[in-house]
Amino acid sequence: MPHLKPVEKIQLSEKHIKLRAALTVVFFIIGAAALIYGFISLLGGGDGGWREITASNSGEEHCAGEFVFRYDLEGNGAQVRNLSRELTDAYTEIMIYAYRVFDSRYFAEEMHNIHTINSQPGEVLTVEPALYRAFELLEENGRREMYLAPLYVQYGNLFSSESDTQAAEFDPFVNPETADYYRELAAYAADPQAVELELLGNWQVRLDISEEYARYAQENGITEYIDLGWMRNAFIIDYAAQALTERGYTRGVLASYDGFTRNLDRREENYAYNLFDRREMTIYEAGIWQYRGPVSMVFLRDYPMNELDVMQYYELENGEIRFPYVDIASGLCRASAHNLVGYSYGESCAEVLVSLMPVYIGDDLDTGALRRLAEEGIYSIYCQDRIICHTEESAEIGSLQEGYSVGVSRD
Repeated sequence: MPHLKPVEKIQLSEKHIKLRAALTVVFFIIGAAALIYGFISLLGGGDGGWREITASNSGEEHCAGEFVFRYDLEGNGAQVRNLSRELTDAYTEIMIYAYRVFDSRYFAEEMHNIHTINSQPGEVLTVEPALYRAFELLEENGRREMYLAPLYVQYGNLFSSESDTQAAEFDPFVNPETADYYRELAAYAADPQAVELELLGNWQVRLDISEEYARYAQENGITEYIDLGWMRNAFIIDYAAQALTERGYTRGVLASYDGFTRNLDRREENYAYNLFDRREMTIYEAGIWQYRGPVSMVFLRDYPMNELDVMQYYELENGEIRFPYVDIASGLCRASAHNLVGYSYGESCAEVLVSLMPVYIGDDLDTGALRRLAEEGIYSIYCQDRIICHTEESAEIGSLQEGYSVGVSRD
């Protein structure tokens, strides 16, 4: 059994991001709310308009650095300054709370969170409602990926490797011993008799671990049994979007570096979302999808596109890429397409995500399954042979790059 090292906090850099981009991207969030038709300036003076709202430096840990929040400030002068200050305070408070609730690394004295659950198996704990609802959504959809927590630690080691030689210790595709270990971890994660988070109602949970798995965990230095992993930001952005909307802040767009976007704007403004396509070792801007109104968007991709992606991707010297979407059946990262955009006008990012996961985490893209999801209000956009395919009949896709065309998804 390999004695794999615990994940370490790394400094961000641009190493491993070698894919050639076809254009220079202004924002670090690729394909999020990249530009808004009709705006005058994102950097106005004292008057209103689109501005980026950032969390204040309060001294408290938060996760706002993984998101961009842009808001259309109404008014001028003191009105704009006051609204901007209110938004900053609200956004800071929301992102501090979201970090404490959803990040498994945070030890909280004031609440029971994921860290508490992992450290107190067998105990009945009352967790925050937002976290309980996240667990409910995963359970209702039969998704057990949160039990892959030990594997997420090992993939974190892989992604933070400084060389292919170092990465080989954690790469199941080149190391048979590691592949065997990952299969064992995945088997435990998939087995409700080995590990199960019981949802007891009234926001109470209990983490049950079998004696066999507990012994295995002790022998292998495993201390984390559950973790939202790469899904975390979907739940954070949904919580933040709801919290902002409840406070009346609806003229903005919130997006994460790893592909989750919530448009809160209830006005009939025109927005544009960049669509990308990877062909071999090059990323192309394929076209632009235009939309209006509140939308939840999920962008899944098997390649890195920005500086923060060093946390979730590793590119080998031969061009092969390891990414975060782990198959619970094998413990291996798998993706059925280079990129897939899913969106809904009524569902949250997390709801869109859990619907797309069984389609995306695999070897072959099931376009029939995507069309069936469209009947439930979860739409998709993907590229095949330079055709931008979409499952929403009325989707508006334009600004096509040379060689690209648009077509409704079909077999």
